[in-house]
Amino acid sequence: MQKIKKQIRLLMEENDKLREELARAYGQAGDSTPAREGLKNLWDLYQQGFHICNVHFGRIRTTECLFCEAFWDREREGGR
Repeated sequence: MQKIKKQIRLLMEENDKLREELARAYGQAGDSTPAREGLKNLWDLYQQGFHICNVHFGRIRTTECLFCEAFWDREREGGR
């Protein structure tokens, strides 16, 4: 059980590092407002097949995700 917990912790740390790297990579370009640029980056990630919802962020999507869709619906309505 301890071995599994250690593996989970290591994988979670690796995921955090990869997410930070993705955020840095997509956060460098920008000639518009940071909020708009952030939404563009999220849309690009979504189009590349990644989840952008807070439930599964950064994981590869295999099907459409209701959480991701709900996020875009809120953004289209102007709410955050």
